[in-house]
Formats: sequence, structure tokens, C-alpha cells
Amino acid sequence: MRKALLPLALCLSFNAVAQIPVATQTLLDNVKSPESKNVIKSVLRIECGKDQYKGTGFVVSDVRIVVTNAHVTGRCDATELTGVSPVSSEPVKFSSMVKDDNRDLALLCPINVPPFGLKLSGNEKPLVETEVETWGYPLRYNLAAPVLSRGYVAGFDEGMDAQGRLKNPVVEHLIVNGAINPGNSGGPLIDKAAGNVIGIVVEKWALFSPLVETVITGLENSKTMSAGGFQETDANGVVKGISNEIAVARALREIYEKSQVMVGEAISVSELNAFIKEKKKDLACNSK
Repeated sequence: MRKALLPLALCLSFNAVAQIPVATQTLLDNVKSPESKNVIKSVLRIECGKDQYKGTGFVVSDVRIVVTNAHVTGRCDATELTGVSPVSSEPVKFSSMVKDDNRDLALLCPINVPPFGLKLSGNEKPLVETEVETWGYPLRYNLAAPVLSRGYVAGFDEGMDAQGRLKNPVVEHLIVNGAINPGNSGGPLIDKAAGNVIGIVVEKWALFSPLVETVITGLENSKTMSAGGFQETDANGVVKGISNEIAVARALREIYEKSQVMVGEAISVSELNAFIKEKKKDLACNSK
């Protein structure tokens, strides 16, 4: 009896994977590089509903955990995050998470483990001019299928954050010439020739001076708020009025954060390798 039921059980367990969204199937049918198909299947859209924020993550094949940036997870804990898989209509849920805010990395334990994953490169630096690509969910793009951004390694940054401050401890970054936007954060930076992950996309360079950020923050925290006719919808779908100062700050932040600059950064895979080694025992999924 058990032998007769086994094939049926296997079919049921992979049923969700077989129901590939139309957008993903169209993408897979038209991808030029066969190597890219596995990358497409291995990335996830990571959503924190509490902050109305989303980014990208990916599955690491040998340890079956999901990697993203710490800032992508926002104020959500593991159980409040949702992963959207390109190859399944079933959302990916998580049971536990460990974060390193200095490295800006987060490791997530998926309850329903996606069946595809990516291999990490070693700790050696990639050569400058190495062609790289990332698949992810930039800006307002929200379909299940990720989109491609391509460029090359342009240099290295081993100490400074986006505001020009020295990180402590130092975090090794790769400087990438390519289109990196909000929403790409947490995505895998792939060595196009080797097919391995050599970095984790983390930020694009700012087009404006730090003064703009100071002005925006000042407006957001102004002690005098003047009433205006502006409205916004919060995370619960409630429409509420906002002040003129907040409305201007939101508009400026949109321009400040989403203006396109063709230079960004990725956390070196050596940092991810070290973080996994340090913290994999803290994730409950690794003990199962």
C-alpha cells in the first residue's frame, strides 16, 4: 500500500512548483542564456507588509536558506515576511531570521523550501571588468518573474558606507557599473561567465549631496506641520490626511532615492560566506 501511494505523494509535493505563473513561463521561454534560467527560478521577491517595502532575495543551494539585505526586512520579524517565488503560486513563509546590520545581511529559514538555489563563489575578489548581472524586482515592478540588470565590476570599496562614513568593522563591497535600483536590494550579483554568486546587491550611489537627505529628514520631523489637502494610504488601507511638510518630504524622497545612477554596490560574497559560517547554527532550519 505504501509503495502505491509514494508516486502520488511526490506528485502532490511538487504540484505548487508545476503551477508556474504565466509571466515566469514567458520569461523562461525567451531567456537567451540557459544558465540564467536557474537564477530566475532561485530569486524571490521579499515583502515586509508592515513597512510597505519590498526587495529581492535568493536561495543558497547547499544550505537551503534565503539571503537578502537586513534593510529589506524592515521592522518585520521572520513570520511577518513573505517571499514571492517566480515558480510557484504559493507564497514562501519563514520561521526564523538572523541579521547583521553592519554587513546589511539577513539569513531567512523558509518553511516551504523553494526547490531551486544558487552556488556561492569563494572569497577571492573578482577581476575588474568581470561581466555581472542580477535578477530582481526594482522600483514599482511587482510581477512574479524578475527582471534583468547587467553591468561589470568597476572597483572595490572596503570601508565606507553610502554617506561616506567608515564602517566598523570594515565590510568589503564591490563597486558595480550597472542599473541598480531600490527593489534590487538583496538580489544575487552573478558572475556571468561562471554562474556563481559573487555579491549581494545592496545600494546605488546617491545622485545628490547629503544636504538633500538632511532637508528631507528635517521636513519629516518638523515641529510645525501645516495642514494641506494631501492624502496617503497606510499599510492597513486607511486613507488619511498628511501635512504639507510630509507631502513635500515624500515627493523629495521619491526623487532622491529613485533617480537613476549607473553605479552601485554589492556586498562581497566573502562577507556572506563568513556570516553563514558564524550564524547558521542560530537558524532552526539548519538543525532539521
